[in-house]
Order: sequence, then C-alpha cells, then structure tokens
Amino acid sequence: MTDSVDQDLQTQTFKQRVSKFWQWYPTVAERFYQTIEAGQCGDLVDEVAEFCEATLPGLSWVFGPGENGGHSFTLSGEGQVAKQLLAEYWRQCAPEIPKWTFHASRQATPAGFVKGFAIAVDNGKRVDVDSFQVRTQVDDERQKIDIVAWHPALQSVPKTKHFTILFLLVDEVLGEFGTQMWLGQIKIEPFTPDSYTRSLSELPEFISQVNTYHQWEKLPPLETYTVYQLRENKPSPRGDTVIGSSLIPQLVFDCIDNEGKLDEDPLQNTGAELVYVAIDGSIFPDGQQSDVRANIEDILSDSLRKELSGQTLGGAFGLNESYIDLLLLDGEESRRIVSETLALLQLKNRFRIESFVNDMSHHSD
Repeated sequence: MTDSVDQDLQTQTFKQRVSKFWQWYPTVAERFYQTIEAGQCGDLVDEVAEFCEATLPGLSWVFGPGENGGHSFTLSGEGQVAKQLLAEYWRQCAPEIPKWTFHASRQATPAGFVKGFAIAVDNGKRVDVDSFQVRTQVDDERQKIDIVAWHPALQSVPKTKHFTILFLLVDEVLGEFGTQMWLGQIKIEPFTPDSYTRSLSELPEFISQVNTYHQWEKLPPLETYTVYQLRENKPSPRGDTVIGSSLIPQLVFDCIDNEGKLDEDPLQNTGAELVYVAIDGSIFPDGQQSDVRANIEDILSDSLRKELSGQTLGGAFGLNESYIDLLLLDGEESRRIVSETLALLQLKNRFRIESFVNDMSHHSD
C-alpha cells in the first residue's frame, strides 16, 4: 500500500472505512469462498490482515462456518464495548453476499463440534474442553455463574498464560458475548471435583438449565446499561454528576477521575470518537431534569442513527449540567448532526461538545 493511500485512510471516518470494506468484500467473496473450500484458508491471511489493519485497525477478524454450508467472517472488538459497538455497526452495514454470514462477535461453536476441541501447549500437551473441569456456583443476585477451572496440562504452563488459554476455550464454547453475559468471578486453580463440577464442554447446557430455572432476563453487553452515582462532587469536568447510566461506565469513571480526559483513546486510529454533550442545567424544569435529558438523548439517537453516523451511549444528570455520551462515526458530519439537532430543540448557545480524549472542544455557535 502506498504512503498516499495510507494517508488517505488515516483521514477517513469510521463510516467511510466501513463503506470501503463493503465495497471491497463483494469483489473477493467468491474467491475467498473457493479458497476456504479448497482447505487453503491460510493463503488468505496476509491479504485480509493487510486490508483490515489499514481499513479497520484495532478490530480483530476470523473466518468460520456460516449458514447452510457457507462460511462466515467475524469482526470483533475483543470484549471492549466501545470497539464492539464499532463491529456491530460494521455488521449492520453488511450487504447480502451469497454463501457468506457476518458476525460482530466470536460465535459459540455448535455443541456437536465443540467436543474434542483443544489448544496445543508446551511439551506437546493439549488443553481440551472435555478434560477442562469447571466447578460452578450460581449467583442469582448478580445473574452470573462463578467458576473455578482447572486442566492437568496447565501444571506445566506458566501461570501468566492460564487465563489466555481458558478464555480462548470459553469463547469457543460460549461465544464472545456468552462469556461476558454469563460468567462472573473466575479462578484457575487445582480442585477436587464434586457434584458441582462438569467439563467445559458441558458448560453451555448447564447455563441453559440455570437460565430456564431462574428465568433470568439478560440483555447482550451492547444493550446493558449500568446505573451509577458519584459519592461526592468533584471540581473536574462532569464532577457535578448526581446519577447516570451508561454502556461504557468504566470509561466515564476514568474520564471524571482524570480531569475530564482519558489518558488513552480507546478508539485510536479507527476514525470514530467518543464525545459527550454538556447541556446547561438551568434550562431544565425542576423535578423533570432526568426526563427531559432522556428525551433529548432519544432525539439525538434517532438523528444519528438515521444518517448512520453514530449513537448515544447513555448520559447523566448533574447539579450544573446534564450530559449525553455519544459514539460518533462520521467526524465533522456527525458533529453537525448533533449541533443542528440540539439547535432545533432551542438549545443553541446552551450546550457544548467535549471529546473524551483530548483538548479539542466544539462549542455551540
């Protein structure tokens, strides 16, 4: 790839990058399908890796089985919610391509194929899902299942690699979102099997039984909002927050604790950005602050989604200002949509758009 092409990609928004991907994939889909059918999937690695690293950096990818005998292409944010939202946007933009299925998270391997799945480790040993024992404990209050896990082959594997091996296998049997949704506290250590012990390959069936019995109503991670409160006000930006809810609570906490800016951009080089709108709290009627802020959030969400330019991530009510967190996918065009929408709500000169990660702020005109 030439320097000029690289520079062009660096200036493109995430929306433009996704469009570029979906212009490209239909042109290679049949060749990729035939190559995989011929058992030569490895021949595609360099080509796909080069294109994805240039176009969608920070997101991982993998080929896999598809529907009705086809193949699949999965893009993943590796469990980071902000990046998973990017992958989901990418999936929603996917065109229909014969013999291909597209996923925005790693999928669980079907039960009929998961038995016998293993990872090779040091000294020629294998860590397999059938011999990987897990002791389960149901936490009904948190709607999670805590596990203690152990495989004999881990005895000769450095402890620093234990969790990596376990999560690779757990993602295989539960899928990427399944791991996040169902598992709570995880320990890896030797234990004596008891009546609460089963193999890792049996964990999906057990989770299904638990969910049926307890009738948990769980949402996927990208639809799960966390309600939070600040124990005390802080002089930093957003430090006046009273209560809020968010899809990205930890990033909000880090932002508040770090004088209103994150040290590192979780979406660096992706062409997407995390921002928040701060709205003058004096405009909200007493007793209706949270409701009015929520209405504004809904209207902003509709405006951004209509143009495939971003989405809201939650927000908060503060003593002096109210806040709405946003994922913007189309750079200045997304900002224009936000500003014009708020102006139509008669909020001109009463809001500002602040980045989570740098000193660049966009004030209302």
